[in-house]
Amino acid sequence: MKVIAVVVTYNRLSLLQECLPALLGQTRPLDEIIVVNNCSTDGTKEYIASMAAAHPVIRPVTLKKNVGGAGGFERGSEDAARQHADYVWLMDDDTIPTPTALEALLREAESHPNAGFLASRVNWKDGEPHLMNIPLFKEGNKRLKLAHSKNTINCTAATFVSLLIPGPVIHKVGLPIGEYFIWHDDIEYTQRIARAGYEGLYVPSSVVLHSTESNRGATIEDAPLASANRFYYQLRNQMATKRMRTNYISFRISSALRLRRFKRAISRRDDHHDEFLAVIKRAYRDGLKFNPKIKHV
Repeated sequence: MKVIAVVVTYNRLSLLQECLPALLGQTRPLDEIIVVNNCSTDGTKEYIASMAAAHPVIRPVTLKKNVGGAGGFERGSEDAARQHADYVWLMDDDTIPTPTALEALLREAESHPNAGFLASRVNWKDGEPHLMNIPLFKEGNKRLKLAHSKNTINCTAATFVSLLIPGPVIHKVGLPIGEYFIWHDDIEYTQRIARAGYEGLYVPSSVVLHSTESNRGATIEDAPLASANRFYYQLRNQMATKRMRTNYISFRISSALRLRRFKRAISRRDDHHDEFLAVIKRAYRDGLKFNPKIKHV
């Protein structure tokens, strides 16, 4: 059984220096670790090269420009699928897996033959579930409670912070949408897998750390100004996902309602209303014509 990890990195050398050793220390050794370097300029390229020289299981993929997390996952997933990986394990460079994280995911995957994706429990530094990475469940109002579950349970979508996908699923449903650049690419992809008839699983026995500065969700109400542009991609990409799954009238109605919700959230901010509003209006205008395509292996 071939298991390939895909790590996407961009200018976060210190985090990558934690991620890669954690992957090398898995109780179930990986057959390959593809590190997609989004044209980093902080010494990342040299570090990956030195690690690959010492550990041949590591394969660098250096891109000529920054294509974002989404573009990196599209490229890494394609490379892994073309090598006929039985499982592909996706994560960002700030994901630090515990030693048994992969072993636990594979154990559940083998006992669930219809599994389309399996998501780890993602903790913050204090051991609590990371609010940015709690999977989506049918019982949407119980997300935080379900994140504390000790048993494997079904979920409907999850993030790319430790997500295991069977190789045949990638061949069937296609690749993550690289044109999304950042944000919502993982939700769209896991929902696409579930819509294809596969089972999504949350596996709390598989634990990883998401090494962010704070434990917070992705909300525009209290986000710092430096992250404003991320919400451009969130709204634009959510609109694109809706376009792919519904008729034009429903797309326009849902997009208008989504814009209204963003505006209401911005109105509750204490500062930077004009800056965030400008970003969201631009995202809405671009989202009306943004129509990316799903690529297949």
